[in-house]
Amino acid sequence: MSSDKNLQSSFDARSAAWSQWGTLDSDVITHLLNPAFMGGPRWPAMRQAFRVARNAGAILVASDGLSDPFDDAEGDDARLNGYGLEIYASTRDALEKIPGSWLFQMVWQVSQLAADNGGLRGMLDEMKLISTEVYDVTVPAAHEERFVNEHGRVAVLLGVDAAPLPGLIQGPLSDIRLVSARLLTLKELAFVMEKGAAGRRELAERFGKLPEATGSSLTRKDVL
Repeated sequence: MSSDKNLQSSFDARSAAWSQWGTLDSDVITHLLNPAFMGGPRWPAMRQAFRVARNAGAILVASDGLSDPFDDAEGDDARLNGYGLEIYASTRDALEKIPGSWLFQMVWQVSQLAADNGGLRGMLDEMKLISTEVYDVTVPAAHEERFVNEHGRVAVLLGVDAAPLPGLIQGPLSDIRLVSARLLTLKELAFVMEKGAAGRRELAERFGKLPEATGSSLTRKDVL
């Protein structure tokens, strides 16, 4: 299959997956100037975009391009769908606009982390759940005390799976992991820092009992 067909097939596979969650916007969100040209991490085919889906008042934002086939790959990389993952997050919180919202910024920051690291998919395959902290997520002032730490970062838990989205989809070259990013409260972050992997598993189990296991909200209660 040609590189152009691989790229289109990858896009179509992701679109079909997000459409299982809700109605997918036809337009993608992208940059006027690619961040890679300003010192940011390079995505596999240079294309950095984001998709939006809507479902009964909920909004999902997902990266679109981390699993594009590499445009300059040789050897084993030529048989892979890029970094083998895409990042997504959803909320029922009201958002004045999507670009610039805390939800979009969270997905954007985790996506750049995935592109910069390159090995996040392998870490998720091994560990199943990963917690991390990211900068530059603009949480409204009324909620900063519960979500933003003293270093100006917010915490996310990566890898909680929940229907209707599959954990894996098949790309033209290799499978693609759909990785949820769930915003953690500072109390939940402290629990993970104390308990480690066991704490991440405990949080995932408790989130799994909620109506929306992968959804994020600034107004929800701690699960601890």
